[in-house]
Amino acid sequence: MVRSNLRYGPNTGHPTTAIPKAVRPSQRKGVQSTKTKFVRSVIREVAGFSAYERRVMELLRNSKVTRRRGN
Repeated sequence: MVRSNLRYGPNTGHPTTAIPKAVRPSQRKGVQSTKTKFVRSVIREVAGFSAYERRVMELLRNSKVTRRRGN
């Protein structure tokens, strides 16, 4: 909050300007860069899915089939 040299109120005190703060690296955590996205997509094309990913996809496929049968 910027001070406005008022005698009373929420903005009392010597007038100051806020210093813009730099973004911390922890605020960027989890955000993928374009290079990382590209590299991972290339690796995915070459190597395919890992074992746990294949298992999860199979479980999802089976759960959809069982839901359809129930209806």
